[in-house]
Amino acid sequence: MKFNVLLRGTVTLVAVSALAALPGCGGAEPTPAAPVMRDAEPVETSRPTMSSRSEIGGMNEEKVQAAFERASPRLSRCYQKGVARIPYLGGEIRFKVRVTEEGTARWAFVKDSTLGDRETEACMLSVLKATKWPKPVGGEGLAENSFTFEPSSDERPPVPWTPDQLGTPYKKARPALESCRSQAGGTQLKATLYIDTDGKALSVGVSSADERGEEAAECVAGALRDITFPSPGSYASKVSVDID
Repeated sequence: MKFNVLLRGTVTLVAVSALAALPGCGGAEPTPAAPVMRDAEPVETSRPTMSSRSEIGGMNEEKVQAAFERASPRLSRCYQKGVARIPYLGGEIRFKVRVTEEGTARWAFVKDSTLGDRETEACMLSVLKATKWPKPVGGEGLAENSFTFEPSSDERPPVPWTPDQLGTPYKKARPALESCRSQAGGTQLKATLYIDTDGKALSVGVSSADERGEEAAECVAGALRDITFPSPGSYASKVSVDID
């Protein structure tokens, strides 16, 4: 089965002091590598105003990008496992990683995703948590990157749905979803679902505004899998909903 993986080289490197900002890294475009990479998006920078130890340190952009590239084959294997269950699985996923001064991941979470499969997302997070990262300077570092996964063109894509098409069953599930969100301190969450022709969720993916959302991801996915939605008809549908 053929599929495409695109690495969108967007590394966010921030240097923020407890009292003022230290500089982030420059906005150089990443070096192309397999899988196919898109052009880098601009990286925000800030001016130094003091030399004291910072809470969030600076990181070398090229080395961070290289770490993501080294992880990309293992991320692709996670995706392949997902495609074996859902042939038309696809979408963009953005990760955020906090890197300790020793070069290990303190945490990693899915900042945004339209992939729609929690099992695949969790597999990818495990990869990033096990990745060796460059050591930040002046404190722990932050890095972001997004990947786009495209299924084979031979697969019929799911029918796009709007949240309104989830109907009354979804409205009735809102209290349960709010309860899940409270586990993450009320942070904003987003869920992406594939709904089968019988109205049941084939899979659910979850992203969040910050790392606390990981605590609620399984709860949200489970609550949505328990719902029987209106049937999308002859083909599965795909929809994203904000839980806020």
